[in-house]
Amino acid sequence: MNESRFRTLPILLITVIVIAMAPALVWIKKNQPLVLTLFEREVYNREFSYQVTVLFLALILIAIVYGLTGKEGLAYLNLKRRDGQIRPEPWIGITPKQKESWKSLGLNFAVVITTVTAIVIYFQVIHGGSLSLDLFPGILLILLFALTNAFTEEIIFRFSFVAVVNKYGGSPYLAQGLAAATFGVIHYFGTPSGIPGVLMAAFIGWILAKSMIETKGFFWALLIHFLQDVVIFTALFMK
Repeated sequence: MNESRFRTLPILLITVIVIAMAPALVWIKKNQPLVLTLFEREVYNREFSYQVTVLFLALILIAIVYGLTGKEGLAYLNLKRRDGQIRPEPWIGITPKQKESWKSLGLNFAVVITTVTAIVIYFQVIHGGSLSLDLFPGILLILLFALTNAFTEEIIFRFSFVAVVNKYGGSPYLAQGLAAATFGVIHYFGTPSGIPGVLMAAFIGWILAKSMIETKGFFWALLIHFLQDVVIFTALFMK
């Protein structure tokens, strides 16, 4: 009984922390507690201020995960581990062939998920609007914000659950489920938004947590999320 409680409490703790952080991200986006004015366009300043603030939260969460898991948990931040055996999940169409691994599946998901995101964002954000984009600093900021946002959200909604659940002997499906649920719900208020945003983000949360578990690394989760965010920030900055 005591051993079971010992294994359960860290998972409950990280779940509570992430659930608390999720609405905090929405609040920070809306209220902008840190105000930095570096650019002419307000949209750039607001996003820069937001990214700096939430990056700090992500670093705090890394420290918490380290406290709960030690170096074993931090190993999931490895960017060199890009391959691994795929666990079949026929219910979402993942039925790998005998020699198929994450090297091919990760690339396939990167293309498919980015394409679907672009279609959804077009109809939710761009369709029917007048568009323009500053070549400088707009394009550079798109790449910077896409990278920092992808890193921050992967730390909060994927790395946290994967590292702690694995350390304490939980099922990989538990880590994937928590990652999908928390990431899905917060996107009701995000981009893409509403029910389509929730369903799409939940699916992506499941897949990216799966990639982290099965490769024991951060590469595919960060890359796929980065490509998505390039599409999203491009659309937001073109409005």
